[in-house]
Amino acid sequence: MACIFAQASARAEGTPRLLRFDPKVIEIDTVRYDAGDVTVIFECTNISDKDVVILDVKSQCGCAVPTFDRSPIKPGAKGKIKVVLDPEHLFAEQNRHLTVISSNGDYRKFNTITIHGYVERDQTEEEIRYPADLGYGLRCEKSIVGMRLSKKGEVEVRDFKIYNATDEPMTLSWDASSSKVSAEVPKTLAPRESARVEVSVKTKRIAPGEYQETLYILVGGKGRTELILKGAVEE
Repeated sequence: MACIFAQASARAEGTPRLLRFDPKVIEIDTVRYDAGDVTVIFECTNISDKDVVILDVKSQCGCAVPTFDRSPIKPGAKGKIKVVLDPEHLFAEQNRHLTVISSNGDYRKFNTITIHGYVERDQTEEEIRYPADLGYGLRCEKSIVGMRLSKKGEVEVRDFKIYNATDEPMTLSWDASSSKVSAEVPKTLAPRESARVEVSVKTKRIAPGEYQETLYILVGGKGRTELILKGAVEE
């Protein structure tokens, strides 16, 4: 076993870095979500003694799109990677990481480069994450819950998150438009915290075709919010 570890260590020491990025993190400061694309250029230097080729650049999401040249970079020479960031669907602080895969013909190496900044929107972060205002300070990911297509007799189950947008704890319970609907709702929800709700619909007594039910979430025993459950049943 010691021999295996020694061989692995020797291999690691025998494969020095190929590219150095300066900087590895580019700051874009604060940008608006509707201001259009942001373009940044990462510059790298070949710090090895052989030509290096950038094989690929992997982005963690479709909002950051890289382009690069696959021509060999000579020792001591520089290369560039352009990244276009689309902030339209982003908000708050952002760290968008990309993985650069390069090779000198003998082995491959990986570098991580990062775009860091803040995306500003007219809405608050909680309004974006939980766009449905159910009332009484309770927000939700959705106001209509799609229950999908079920075979008659199946129990269709979906889940979603709710959020307490107030500075006071909430006491929650639930009710429904019929006995075909059941739910698991947290009994309490702390201020500025979220929780998951699970709702199910028993389709045994539902006629084939589309259906609609309603889940009511009761806030403090007084407020009565509603979420529409829509689905369909086939024989």
